[in-house]
Amino acid sequence: MRAVEDFEPGIYHFRPHVFDVEFLKRGDHSRELTEAALGQIIVMRAHCTFIWSAVVERSKWKYRQRAYRYIYLDAGHIAQNLYLASEALGLSVCAIGALFDDKVNSIIGVDGVEETVIYMATVGWP
Repeated sequence: MRAVEDFEPGIYHFRPHVFDVEFLKRGDHSRELTEAALGQIIVMRAHCTFIWSAVVERSKWKYRQRAYRYIYLDAGHIAQNLYLASEALGLSVCAIGALFDDKVNSIIGVDGVEETVIYMATVGWP
């Protein structure tokens, strides 16, 4: 998050079991994220960039090879909900699939093996 009321600029992690966000890393990381998103300037201008990651083994134990398909389908469904919620709030969204995985993994602090980045979306005022 970079310019969101009541949030210090930084990297946050959504915790679904308690339905809150955990502060991970301080600072405005929009410049690094823009570079990692192949220079897409919309990332630099966004108020907030959502980054989806996956722990593949959580799905693989049950779904085997289909886990990859389900992970990406779920990411798309979540992104669609972000579009709908943002529209209701008068905000704009841009989903981003063109990114350097390793660079984004490093920015958010995941290893790219056990957990890896799969998708991003920017949110901000139009």
